[in-house]
Parts: sequence; structure tokens; C-alpha cells
Amino acid sequence: MARYFSIEEANAILPQIKVLAEEIAEKRDEIYYNIMKYEELSELEKTDKEELEMMYAKSKIAILESEIKELIDTIQNFGVLVKGIDPVIVDFLSEHEGEEIFLCWKEDEDEIMYWHGINEGFRGRKPISLLRNRPRGSYFNF
Repeated sequence: MARYFSIEEANAILPQIKVLAEEIAEKRDEIYYNIMKYEELSELEKTDKEELEMMYAKSKIAILESEIKELIDTIQNFGVLVKGIDPVIVDFLSEHEGEEIFLCWKEDEDEIMYWHGINEGFRGRKPISLLRNRPRGSYFNF
């Protein structure tokens, strides 16, 4: 059974998720650096040194990808969904007026400030204040 988070519950575990998200961001940036280094080396005439550096960069990328997957699993063990890593985006399943929604957090935000419908995705984010101020039954305004 899925776990529903209130805004308060989501914000309460957010500090732990932020620490893990920061680790993901660091490893993501390291992957980008190693990809750039690999691509630069691949354009050069290869000496043994360049070949070794390329192999190192390639293996470093694989290690970092594995570490990011572990961090994602750790975050998801909180009962939330990781929806992206560049930027890190985490959705907390919630319920409002009988409708399932996601409370949405992005890596540069201090707290949960947005939500979106289950089928809307990140681009459908709306301010949390709309949940508090919306008249009952106004979810679908036609």
C-alpha cells in the first residue's frame, strides 16, 4: 500500500533527502567532468597514457553511476519517488480532497513549495498555497 505524506511530514524528512540529493549532485557533476575528459582524450592521438586515462574515466563513470543508483534507492526507501537527477527532483505521494497528488521538491528549494497532479509531471507544478486556498471542489475548473 502506498504511503501518503502530508506537507508537514514531507518537510520533516526533507533534510535527510537533501543530504542524499547533494551527494547525487556531486557525483552527477563528477560524471559530467569524466565524460568531458573522455571525449577530449578520444579526439587526441592515443599514447599509452591517453589510453589509460580514457579507461580510468570510463570506469570512474560506471562507478559513479552505480553510486548514484544506490543513493536513489536510499531516497526511495523513505517512500518517495526520485523523478530526476539533473536537477534532483523528488515526489511525495499525497492526497488532497480525495485526489492523489504529488508534493514536489527540486534540489535548489528549501522546502516543499509545489505540487502537481499524478499525471501532470514537473511542468504541471503549482504553488502549495493553492492547496490551502482552493475552494472545495475547484480542482477541475471548466
